[in-house]
Amino acid sequence: MAWGWAPIVCVLAFGTSTALAQPSVPGVDAVDAASQAAAAGYDAQRHDALIAARREGRVTPAQALQQLKDWLAAPAGAHPLDERARRRVASDAIAMAAADGQFAEAVALARRFPPAGLNDYALGPLALAARRTHDLGLQGEAVKLWRARQPAAREPRFHEAYWRLDSGDVASAKALYGALASTPVQQTDDRVALLELRAAVARAGQDTLQALAAYTEAGALRPDRRDLRREADFLLSSAGAASSAFTDAEAAERANPGSFSPLALSTLQQEALAQQLRWAVQERDQRLGAQRVVALDRVLDGQQAALARADAAALKAPSSDADAGAWRALRVRLLSDRLLALVERGRPADAVALYEAMHAAGTELPPHALGAAARAFAQQRRSAEAVPLYEAAIAKGGADLPMPDPLYFGLVYAYQDIGRFEDAEALLQRLESSTPALLRLTPEAGRPNEQYSDVSGLRGLTQLYTDRPALAQRTFAVLTREAPLNAGYATGAALTERLREHPEAALARYEAQAADEPYDIGARTGHVEALLDAGEFGEARRRAEALDADAPDAVAVRDMQRRRRALVGARLDVDAEASSGGAAIAGREWRVDSRLSSGLIDDQWRVFYDQSLGRGNTDIGNAGWARGGLGLGWQRGRWLAEGALQHANAGPYRNSVAARVDYRAGDAWRLSASYDGDSKELPWKARVAGIGAHEAGASVGYVVNESRRFDLKWQRLDFSDGNLRNGLGLGWRERWVSGPRFQLETQLAADTGRGRAIDVPYFNPSSDTSVQLGVRAQWLNWKRDDRQFFQAVELSGGSYRQAGFGSGPLWSLRYEHRWNLGPKLTLRYGLSISSHPYDGVSERQRGVFLNLSTPLP
Repeated sequence: MAWGWAPIVCVLAFGTSTALAQPSVPGVDAVDAASQAAAAGYDAQRHDALIAARREGRVTPAQALQQLKDWLAAPAGAHPLDERARRRVASDAIAMAAADGQFAEAVALARRFPPAGLNDYALGPLALAARRTHDLGLQGEAVKLWRARQPAAREPRFHEAYWRLDSGDVASAKALYGALASTPVQQTDDRVALLELRAAVARAGQDTLQALAAYTEAGALRPDRRDLRREADFLLSSAGAASSAFTDAEAAERANPGSFSPLALSTLQQEALAQQLRWAVQERDQRLGAQRVVALDRVLDGQQAALARADAAALKAPSSDADAGAWRALRVRLLSDRLLALVERGRPADAVALYEAMHAAGTELPPHALGAAARAFAQQRRSAEAVPLYEAAIAKGGADLPMPDPLYFGLVYAYQDIGRFEDAEALLQRLESSTPALLRLTPEAGRPNEQYSDVSGLRGLTQLYTDRPALAQRTFAVLTREAPLNAGYATGAALTERLREHPEAALARYEAQAADEPYDIGARTGHVEALLDAGEFGEARRRAEALDADAPDAVAVRDMQRRRRALVGARLDVDAEASSGGAAIAGREWRVDSRLSSGLIDDQWRVFYDQSLGRGNTDIGNAGWARGGLGLGWQRGRWLAEGALQHANAGPYRNSVAARVDYRAGDAWRLSASYDGDSKELPWKARVAGIGAHEAGASVGYVVNESRRFDLKWQRLDFSDGNLRNGLGLGWRERWVSGPRFQLETQLAADTGRGRAIDVPYFNPSSDTSVQLGVRAQWLNWKRDDRQFFQAVELSGGSYRQAGFGSGPLWSLRYEHRWNLGPKLTLRYGLSISSHPYDGVSERQRGVFLNLSTPLP
């Protein structure tokens, strides 16, 4: 809305023309004045007759204006206008267009007939038209000329004051108001005009109370001026009382129909709903359960009603371009607010559908609507579509967008979700450089900047999300030491412990935070996931159900539930491999191991079915092997135990049992023991010969963190032919480089084995030893939210020593693709080639492999 004062003389300015002051010309028929003027060329009497007919309502404004424009066009056969006549006709045309609200038309006429060639009475209407069309240059030109011609007149000074306000020169406008107010006025209209100017100056100076007081006083002087009531209500709305302003306006309209135009009422309703949306979001964040979203649902219902009301009113509104544009702009604001409300309500699919419909219609959205659409796409794991929307919102916000703003935070995360890590880092550095630790303009020195805390926390989380947990741990250690009560820092520190493979430390942090921040949604979802990591499925389910009851609309809760369902539900795991070229073991071989597991039963039990299928072709014959096993698993906390009954198609141990027990002794130690009554590790030549084996094993692992681990393993194979083999292995895995795109790690392994020196048909050295160093490099090639594609190359080499045959080199090269498709699927496949000496002869093997893991519905 423009500031309220519109000088009455401007609205009726053409009435001050000398011609307009003259009476009707005798002999001109009242009904046919306009038609007679149109049928002939211009002369002063016809001009006077036209104006008289317009003043008496015998012709419409559009007809009168069209006649004036026809005279100005000087059609062929008509007498051309002299300078004086042209000046008068142009002045009346501009004044009449402005009086009829055709401000764009008045400005267009002024482009053909500049202000210097107009009569004084046309300068006021022209200044008003230029102001309404936001043409500051033309407005200033008209005002300056008017002031020069009438330096002592009050009306031009009013116009100059408004022009100064429109130009941002509040000080000059204030000085002009002071000069005008210093002269006492008696006429009510003059006093009202002065009060309107005072209100406009106060609004420009952000003095809402002074402006409201001025409008109230003016309204008391002229209660018939409904525009004053409207300006007061719009001021009240812009001052943060939009709901009260709309309620007041509705009451006034009911009491005095016509007090507010339909457009003004709908505009106030939109502003009231926008304010209620902000309140509803704050209320949601302070409540739990069903009451959490009641206010948001009420706003959504109100927006639907407001859209219906606006659409119905727009159909009945005048068809002028200005009115149609105002209704379109209002509808865009309502839809933009609805888009944001849908996102805040946790309905991203509906928000995306609304955005796509608006985009298809060519609607130009404001920054907050673009940001809301970006959030909706990101919540649906469509960050590739969210990024350009975030960028457009920030570009459109320009200098008005504070730094930092949630839009910038969203864009940092979205960049990371599509693999644009360099862009995310550059934007984060901009945020850090623009966010000082202490506020600069405060009543007292040293006041902390709350936004600095948010940006610092974002730095630590970014380090986590880009696979740099060691760096993140140092960051959060500093932050939690400096701000121990900051909930965001505490959550980040707990998440870091999770990703560093310290489940007990993570649980301890989350439990401490639960005592300090029992209603923090982010901390509670993190706690559930830490419980899942620790095997505490019962407690995780109870807390997840409580979260789902308290905040089912929260994005973090929905994402956590999706991951939990994938983890505790039924799943299928498949490991397959095939190779050729190794005569000592098998010329050709393949094997597929699969497991079908039920979902968790009573938060701790699983039923599973294992199946192994394979075949080996050797120089002493071929063998096929199939084994199935039905088992029961139990997992609770630190313990995991499994047992299965197995049946195979061949071998001395067709019917057998298998068992396994794992124990996590704190965050560092991992203990495991296993037994298999029909070993899958039996050499193919032993199977061809009808030999079987029992297998027993044990291992101890020491986990420093996700980047460093040490393992000690023991294995024993008890063959049915009397042979007994024991093996011992020691391993050290270290990740040296960890980043969002590239990881590099090494593995050093030393193994030794010993078997009984008996004559057997399969490879059975009395003793052997190997030492091998492997290097693995992994690249991220593609990323879309929680879906990723990696390539990896692993090269290893070392030495193998066999009793009676000395030492020889061994090496292997492995290339793989890995797809992580969120919780839905993990798929790995690739090729390998290796060389290993057997009985002093190096044999080369080539192979393929595939690993698949997916939850089942």
